[in-house]
Amino acid sequence: MNLNQVTISSSDVATATAFYQKLGLRLIVDALPRYVRFECPLGESTFSIHHVVEPSRGEWSILYFEVPQLDEYVEKLKEKGIAFEGPPTDQPWLWREARLHDPDGNQVILYKAGKNRKYPPWRIAENGQSENATEIERKFLVTSEAFKENARSTTRMVQGFLNTAPERTVRVRIAGDRGYLTVKGKSNAAGTTRFEWEKEIAELEAVQLLTLCEPRIIEKIRYEVPVGAALYEVDEFTGENQGLVVAEVELQSEHQSFEKPNWLGEEVTGDLKYYNSNLSKTPFTKW
Repeated sequence: MNLNQVTISSSDVATATAFYQKLGLRLIVDALPRYVRFECPLGESTFSIHHVVEPSRGEWSILYFEVPQLDEYVEKLKEKGIAFEGPPTDQPWLWREARLHDPDGNQVILYKAGKNRKYPPWRIAENGQSENATEIERKFLVTSEAFKENARSTTRMVQGFLNTAPERTVRVRIAGDRGYLTVKGKSNAAGTTRFEWEKEIAELEAVQLLTLCEPRIIEKIRYEVPVGAALYEVDEFTGENQGLVVAEVELQSEHQSFEKPNWLGEEVTGDLKYYNSNLSKTPFTKW
């Protein structure tokens, strides 16, 4: 079973249509003034609006749309005249949210959650116990720059490691103007799965922690590239790792299928030399 379609009601479908188009949804069925249907820019979900004389407004009818680059997206919507209740705010449930209302008064929440959308630290495992946050991903070399044609965002990153022991790594990263502290455990035998804990910190704190890191700071540009239902993070390294381009795709399970674009090359999942912690010790230009 998969939830992939949500329908709401509106007394003025044309006005509601203009609002959701401003949010970024793509109109794929136009039966105005009675009905419209949208496609979400990412993934395969659809969203529709049908006409009623007086729409019902349940207190708990809330629409959530996930936006990876939330703060930048909210600023662009403000420039288009979209009004928000307040700025994007970090919530106790580890989502960052920006709230607004559509023309019919429905609550709309744009949010960024990453792996915490489905895999927060308190997720209940199949055995009924709370399970740790885990990272499941596959890693590939990239054979051309064709991925840049479909990249939806680029972010410059600088990162260093406070600890690169095989059993655990402690990473400090500045991505754009945001800082992060990340702890990763040892990978499983296949190299696909390991524990991961991450917390956003102030950019100034990240700058200060970088001065305490082990030698060699890694610099790279990250491209987010949607391919079908998958989202690839492509890292184009600079500095001492110039010439290395690696793509990662995060999965919900080790055996999940995903679309592979033609610019994807050899799989290097589990190859330790491609781990960022090892690139900080033996950079690509010294191989």
